[in-house]
Amino acid sequence: MAPPRDANWVDGLRGIASFMVVCGHLCTCFAPYLHAPAMGPEGPAVLFQLPFFRLCVGGRSAVGLFFLITGYVNSIGPISKSRAGNTEAAFTGLAKSSLSRSGKLILPTATATLFSWFLANTNAYHMTMHVDSTWIRQGFHRQEPTVWKALKSLTKAEISAWTTGWNEYDGTQWTLILFLEGAFMVYLTMLATVLCKPRARKLVYFLLYAYSWMTGEIKAQIKCLNIIVGMVLAEAQSEYGSRATSILPTPVPSLLIILGMFMAGYPQDVPHHAPWSNAMTRFLHPLVPSGTDVRRYWDHLGAATVMIGVFHSKNARKVLTSPLFNFLGRVSFPVYLLHNQLIKSVLTWMIYLPSAMNPPVNEKGEQQDLQRGSLTHVLVAIAIFYWILYRLAYFWVQNIDPVLARAVDRMTEWAYGEGSPIYKPVLATHNGHAAGGKVEQEKRPE
Repeated sequence: MAPPRDANWVDGLRGIASFMVVCGHLCTCFAPYLHAPAMGPEGPAVLFQLPFFRLCVGGRSAVGLFFLITGYVNSIGPISKSRAGNTEAAFTGLAKSSLSRSGKLILPTATATLFSWFLANTNAYHMTMHVDSTWIRQGFHRQEPTVWKALKSLTKAEISAWTTGWNEYDGTQWTLILFLEGAFMVYLTMLATVLCKPRARKLVYFLLYAYSWMTGEIKAQIKCLNIIVGMVLAEAQSEYGSRATSILPTPVPSLLIILGMFMAGYPQDVPHHAPWSNAMTRFLHPLVPSGTDVRRYWDHLGAATVMIGVFHSKNARKVLTSPLFNFLGRVSFPVYLLHNQLIKSVLTWMIYLPSAMNPPVNEKGEQQDLQRGSLTHVLVAIAIFYWILYRLAYFWVQNIDPVLARAVDRMTEWAYGEGSPIYKPVLATHNGHAAGGKVEQEKRPE
C-alpha cells in the first residue's frame, strides 16, 4: 500500500491540471468546434466557446501548469539549501534527483504503454477506426498478426517515446519527454547557481526567460518559459515562506487568478472569429518573434498568471489543500497516463456500441461511420468513464506506484552502493511533504 501523502496546494493545482487535460481531450473528441471562439466568422458563440467557460477545452494551458509545477517542486529544495548556506546538501540533493528522475518518469510511462499495447492487441481499439470522432479514430492501433510483431511494436513504442517523443500506442505521451528535459533544465540551472547569491540567481532567471521568449521555438514556449517561472516562484517561497500569501493586497491575487483564467481561454482555432480573441492576437503579436505561434504564448501567460495568483492567495491555497483536491493531485499522474487508453476503449464502446449493433449504411449499402447516441447517452457514458478512470488511477497509486518506487530504489541503491552516505531509500521520501510553509522537493513524477 502507498504511504499517506501530505496535502499541499501544488498537489491540488496538479489535480486540476490533469482533470482539465482529460476534459479538453473529451471536448476534442465530441465537440471540436469548442476550440473556436464562435460558430463562424460572424456567427454566434455557444456557452462553452465564451471566455472562462471555454476552459473546459483548456488542456494546453493545463500542460503549462504541469511545467510550472515541475520548475517549482524540483528547484525549491536546492534553492532553500543554497539560501541556508548548506551547499553540500544542495549538491547532494541534485545528484540524487538527477539519477532517479528518469526512472520516476520512464517506469510509469512504460507501464502505461504496456497497458495500451495489451488493449490494442486484444482488439479493444477495434471500434475506434469506425467512429465519427476524428480524434478517437486517429488513436486507432491495429492488433498485430503475430506475437513476435506485437513484441517488436511494443519495443519500438517504448523506445520512441523517449527518442522521437512519439508513442504509437498513446499519442498523448508526447509531453513526457519534455517533462524529463524540463526537470534536467532545473537541475542544470540549480547546479550552475547553487553557489550564487539570490540576486545573481534572479538575474539568471531573467536572462533565461528573455532568451526563451525571443527564440520563439515551440519547446521554449511550452517548456522553458513555464519552467523558469516555476523556479522564480520557488525562489520567492524560499525568501518569504508563509509571508508569501500576505505580500500583495487582498484583492490582487484573486484578480490575477481571474485574469489568468481569461488568458488561458485563448482559442486554439480561428481566434479572429471573435472580437475578444482577435484583440488578444493583435495585442500580443508585436511582442513575440515574427512567425511564431501566439497561442502558445497565451497558454503560458494564462497558466503562469493563475499560478502566481494562487501562490499569493491564502484562500486559494486553503481550497487546493482540501481533501478533494488532495485526492485529485494524488492520482493526477496515472489519470494523465491512462485516460487516452480508456477513451479509445471503454468510452468508445459505451458511446458507439448501439450503433455498432446496427451499423449505418448509405444508399449503396456501404457501411458508414458509427454514430454516437443521444446527448443524454453520451453524458451518462462520460460520467461512468470518469468514475472508472479515477478508480483505476487510485488502484494505480495504491498498488502500482509502490512497486515502481521500489524499482527506482533498487536502481539508485545499486548505483550509489547501499553503504553510501548519499543513498537514501526512495520509498522513505517518495511522497514529499509540506513543512514550515514550504513544499519540499517533489519526489513524484509530474
